[in-house]
Amino acid sequence: MILDTNILIAYLNGERAVVDFVLNQKEAGRAIFVSSVSVAELLSLPALAETDIRRIKDFLGNFISVPLNDDLAEAAAVLRRTYKLSIPDAAVAATALVHRSPLITRDKSFRKVKEIVFIDL
Repeated sequence: MILDTNILIAYLNGERAVVDFVLNQKEAGRAIFVSSVSVAELLSLPALAETDIRRIKDFLGNFISVPLNDDLAEAAAVLRRTYKLSIPDAAVAATALVHRSPLITRDKSFRKVKEIVFIDL
C-alpha cells in the first residue's frame, strides 16, 4: 500500500485512527510504501525546526520510499493530463498505479482516478 502525504501528516500529528491503522499493517507484515514526492512534501513544511526534520526523517525510515523515476513521471503526466491533478498528486497516484497498490488517502480529488484502488482513512 502507498500512504499519501495527508496520511503521513495525520500520523505525525498523532491521529489515533491513522496511527493504529499503520501500526496494524506493520504488525501484519505488510509492506508500506511512500512516494519520494511525499518525502519532499513533508520535509518542505514551512514551520519545521531541525528537530522536526530529524523526527520526520526517522519516521520515514519505517517505510519503503519509491523514487520518482521516468516511468513514474510518465504515468504521472498521463494522470495529470487526464484528471487535472497537481504534479505532486499525480506523482503519488502514479506510484500507486505503477506498483498496483492501493492508495491510502483522505484527498477526495483522487476519487476521479478510475485506475487506482483507494482506502479511506
